[in-house]
Amino acid sequence: MTSDDAPPRTTPVVTLRGLRKSFGPNAVLVGLDLTIREGEFVGLMGPNGAGKSTLIKILDGVHAADEGAIEFRGRPVGSFTTLPEVGFVHQDLGIVDDLTVVENLRLGLPPLRRAGPLLDLGAERGAASEALRRVALDVPLDLPARELSAGEKALLAVARLLSTGARFLVIDEATSTLPPNDARRFIATLKDLTSDGATVLFVSHKLSEVRSCCDRVVLLLDGAIAFDEELDPDNEGQLAEILGHQTAAPSDTARVRRAADGRAVFALDRAFVGQVGPVDLHVERGEVVGLTGLVGSGLHDVAYLAAGIARPRSGARTFHGRRLAIVAPQRETEGTIADISVSENLTLSALPQWRRRGLLSLRRERRDVEHQVDALNVQPPDPDLPLGALSGGNQQKVLFGRALVTGADFLIICEPTRGVDIATRHELYRVIHELAAGGVAILVVTSDAEDLFAVCDRVGVLHEGSVRGPWPRSELDAESMALVL
Repeated sequence: MTSDDAPPRTTPVVTLRGLRKSFGPNAVLVGLDLTIREGEFVGLMGPNGAGKSTLIKILDGVHAADEGAIEFRGRPVGSFTTLPEVGFVHQDLGIVDDLTVVENLRLGLPPLRRAGPLLDLGAERGAASEALRRVALDVPLDLPARELSAGEKALLAVARLLSTGARFLVIDEATSTLPPNDARRFIATLKDLTSDGATVLFVSHKLSEVRSCCDRVVLLLDGAIAFDEELDPDNEGQLAEILGHQTAAPSDTARVRRAADGRAVFALDRAFVGQVGPVDLHVERGEVVGLTGLVGSGLHDVAYLAAGIARPRSGARTFHGRRLAIVAPQRETEGTIADISVSENLTLSALPQWRRRGLLSLRRERRDVEHQVDALNVQPPDPDLPLGALSGGNQQKVLFGRALVTGADFLIICEPTRGVDIATRHELYRVIHELAAGGVAILVVTSDAEDLFAVCDRVGVLHEGSVRGPWPRSELDAESMALVL
């Protein structure tokens, strides 16, 4: 079906009326009204804390709205969780690494049978092949999913939705961890699906992504819709200004004098871990060293080695500081616990420092928690809220805060700005600059080139198992980085 043959965009697929949701005294959605029509590609944007995550969780059945109505094709529903016509792709993608491609595609679907209890494996493989064809993913059906690239896993997640019959796709920041080329391929696939009649709600912090694919943009601010229009040159500037793209200062202007004194706080000397090695790397007091690499290069293995979570198979790892801490790359599964409070998440790794004679000083703990919440501008600023009630960007701030309360003089920070808005990104950059100015040695491990150019003094590239560089950041640009990779 060509775009000229696509169904007219007049039939409402999703209608939201007067949605309200509060967590305690904090109102997150305040009477939200939204209609999405057949075949539309709608971008959903907004700063962290605007209500995007809460809205998606209501649609997915994680939370129930306090007030309001949800309709799908004119029928009232409580959420979309039981509707096969609706599918969600979240940041973590939901792919099971230990299963094969075909097993991931059939996961949760009723088995196809010949007769009685006998499985029709041929039919199942045929259905799986058809789903892969629709997203232009050419991989063996029996390949373990762990061997796929991040971009291939994202396409596999979409193919799995198509296998269920989904025609309304909610893409919840699924591009936030993808390399640029993979993100472009993923978005192009979604555009092809809308040309074939699918409808997409695309959640992203990146205006460039939204501009490249969406027919219409909806901007949430403080739980209400502040902008809902087709994007064109006449109103794009207005949207960018609201999002803060025009007012955000270039990161280099925020750089401060380092306290580096030539003393290496941490070093790896011909170290091997997993399939990576030899790795040579050192970080000095007051220095920010960046390390990047392609997906599958073993980048996070080096971070775990630096943190002491993994041990080197050979070579040396030396640490001359007092204490180290890591900001984990996957906050949902490695870094935070959604069901406990902000306060408990902040102090979980450092409880001994508030103990005196075996007793926990709740007053001192509370004072330090409130200081971190204020210093990191966590919103809403309520330490007693469950962490899961916060937006992704504010959860990332709490993950930072948990490392900071340890008083570490060496920090390993993985994917510092994954899934955060432009304002939060610059707040976290400011924190990194201030820590380095105070003498903390920092290793930033990231697949996001913007992180490297914003905060790092030197940048190394993990390529074919070893580290190239690190080079002074001033000697690098995006083009030279791409050539090294």
